Amino acid sequence: MNKLHELTLLQKQYAEEHIDTVYSFLRHKSLPVDEYYDIVIFGYLSAVQDFDEDPRLSRYSFTTIAWRRMNSCLCDHYTYENRQKRRAVTVSIHSGTEYGLTLDEILPKRKKGIHEQSADRMFMLEILSCLTETEKQMVLLKADGLSFREIGEIFSLSANGICSRFRRMRSRLAQTIRPDTYYITKMEE
Repeated sequence: MNKLHELTLLQKQYAEEHIDTVYSFLRHKSLPVDEYYDIVIFGYLSAVQDFDEDPRLSRYSFTTIAWRRMNSCLCDHYTYENRQKRRAVTVSIHSGTEYGLTLDEILPKRKKGIHEQSADRMFMLEILSCLTETEKQMVLLKADGLSFREIGEIFSLSANGICSRFRRMRSRLAQTIRPDTYYITKMEE
């Protein structure tokens, strides 16, 4: 799907004439118009532009192209919404969850002593000292929940390239950090 740009007058007229395609798509999928119209309309407008600008598409019906584009937008939306980072459970410190549990009951060891906190901080600093600035940025983006593909787009690399960088980072860290330290044994517990 090409980037959407401003529609020409002819494309605007064509889009207005065939707008029922969007509504029939939403009806067919049993989706509420008020929630999903804004999601699929971009696929529809992209189909209008491409159908007008790409002569190779004239052998297909416009409806076929529009439905495929709208379906693609819908799939992208579902993928985005169902990401783990989007579905994180939030719990108030003072109130219970739907099961009646408080945060202290869910995470009984969340209040670490000052000694454990400082040990964890020292371990984190030791790990970060082994990474380059770019690798630190990649690790922080991964910690924020981005996928390898998304990180790759930021750094102009492929998802496999990012995956292999993380593999090399883990290998390098495993060689750098001594296994006899408190931190490694703590992680294994």
